[in-house]
Amino acid sequence: MPRMRFEPAPKHVPKLSLAFVRRIVRYFAPYPTRFFTVIFLILASAALGLVPPLLLQKIIDQALPYQNLPLLAGLVGLSIGATILLNLLGVAQGYLSTWIAKQITLHMKNQLYEKLTHMPQRFFANLKEGEVLTRLTSDVDGIQQVFQTTVVNALTSIFVLGTSLVALISLNPLLALVGCATLPLFLLPTKKVGKLRWQITSQSQEQLSALNSHVQETLSPGGSLLLKLFTNEKQAMDEFATINQEVTRLQLKETLAGRWFRMNMSVFTTIGPMLVYLVGGYLLTQGQMTVGGILTFATLLGRMYNPVTQLSNIQVDFMRSFALFDRIFEYLDLEPEVDQDAVSETKNSTITSPSVISKEKLAGGAIRFEQVAFFYEQQATLQDINLTIPAGQTTAIVGPSGAGKSTLTNLLPRLYQPTKGRITINGQDIAGMPLAQLRQSIGMVTQEAFLVNGTIKDNLLYGKPSASQAELEAACKSAYIHDFIQGLPQGYDTPVGNRGVKLSGGEKQRLAIARVMLKDPQILILDEATAALDALSEHYVQKAMNALMTDRTAIVIAHRLATIANADQIVVMEKGRLVEQGNHDSLFQQNGLYAKLYRTQFRLENDAQASAAPFDQLPKTNGIDMPKDQTVTNAPKEKAEKETAA
Repeated sequence: MPRMRFEPAPKHVPKLSLAFVRRIVRYFAPYPTRFFTVIFLILASAALGLVPPLLLQKIIDQALPYQNLPLLAGLVGLSIGATILLNLLGVAQGYLSTWIAKQITLHMKNQLYEKLTHMPQRFFANLKEGEVLTRLTSDVDGIQQVFQTTVVNALTSIFVLGTSLVALISLNPLLALVGCATLPLFLLPTKKVGKLRWQITSQSQEQLSALNSHVQETLSPGGSLLLKLFTNEKQAMDEFATINQEVTRLQLKETLAGRWFRMNMSVFTTIGPMLVYLVGGYLLTQGQMTVGGILTFATLLGRMYNPVTQLSNIQVDFMRSFALFDRIFEYLDLEPEVDQDAVSETKNSTITSPSVISKEKLAGGAIRFEQVAFFYEQQATLQDINLTIPAGQTTAIVGPSGAGKSTLTNLLPRLYQPTKGRITINGQDIAGMPLAQLRQSIGMVTQEAFLVNGTIKDNLLYGKPSASQAELEAACKSAYIHDFIQGLPQGYDTPVGNRGVKLSGGEKQRLAIARVMLKDPQILILDEATAALDALSEHYVQKAMNALMTDRTAIVIAHRLATIANADQIVVMEKGRLVEQGNHDSLFQQNGLYAKLYRTQFRLENDAQASAAPFDQLPKTNGIDMPKDQTVTNAPKEKAEKETAA
């Protein structure tokens, strides 16, 4: 079938709507008690932080001038005690903040992973490697800082700013006005800086996804092998270095965004205290301020300027966090697979609710494709497919590459939805079946078996998690892989490596067949399961497939036509259409596409062998060999040679 692409949403700067903010706030909603405890601790810390500066005024104006050592000792002790208590509150607040942040990221990662597992197959068909990993890791981990750092810093700054401002006004309103004169200058550039950093962050995350994709493609077992065989190490390194350089440039640019803004703030935080000393000195000469009052005022002013600076930076950090939220919401808002609980999306269906169908009906019912078509990007991949697959029989599907064979079988487990028409099992439209039940009833063995990076036993249990050791061994014996496993030092506990790299192709296929046997499906799809195997491996895999197909409805896509000659029904496809249908004998006599493919393949096999035995004398490998009375004579061979000469 044509290679599919999932087109992402257009790149844009998300609009900070009320709905967007509410959606973010919902992640904090499950933890109200801890959240308000954090707020209380922040407020208590902000108020307690006023104690040392206020005590400083009494130390300078009362204890030191009058040499009152008991008063001095008491004031110093209170200041030290307040500082210790302040830090203890900070520890408690830090723990609760971290706990809430971790719970939010835990929930978000679970939510995002669950969403991705229910995405349709077309989503993954052309998804860049590393893109999902970036969203699940670096994007979500970046959001952790939203509460643990950004939100907490915002609340801390607001409370400290508020308490400090109250204290300044209570000391001297005029001096407070002078000290606050520079505050508006901190707020003017923040909007521009925030927008700039938002844009840089989005670009940085995209390049980081590209970097992860490149690493996964080139350093995976298959990718590294391809790299070595074509000696493209230098090219891969150059590409990695280019992307890595761009990531570094953007991250550096993000770090330095607003550097002039920060420099201006540093100047303003210096000018403010100087103005306080100037005006405070004048008030001192007028007898309206004391030395202790001026020093306390300057201390409180410094305590107030710091929150203003942090609030300016926090606004920028919020913008960065919103960009990360937007990337994650982009995935969470994608349309998942249709697990039919409403009206079917197929045009010919009138199903209004899911309908559970028993295993007996699945096993005993025919599969029907009724006027099925499948389009991709206005291009027809399948057209007008009308096909009945009898229950308990083997139906083979053959045809040239790109004919639509795999696309047709992928519609049965609803990996893709037909554009029009419908597919039924025992008269029940599969679009109305619960998706899990439908897929549990179907077993599929593909050309390349996918194994998880675990042990042989782990991969077998993937088919039936509750299987006993006896069931595992029985399945492996039926798949002709048990003796091989027993010969390994660790037996069933042998690691298979990443994607089964430690096993041969035939061993992986037989293990995959054993896994499907444990699943015990009513319907089988074998998609060129032996196409990439050598003769000996194919022999054992075909024997295993025969055991698997016994008493089941089987759909076999075959490249070697000799292996399906005894199939109950053979369907021939070309350019997305069903062009021929029958058994081997009838199709061969029609002298159509099937006969042409068969003769061509047989001639190529003869050319590849120095001496070729007649077909009926070749060793049987799958139990569905060509009928004994169907001997390939020289007539079709001579006809094929004439066609070639012509």
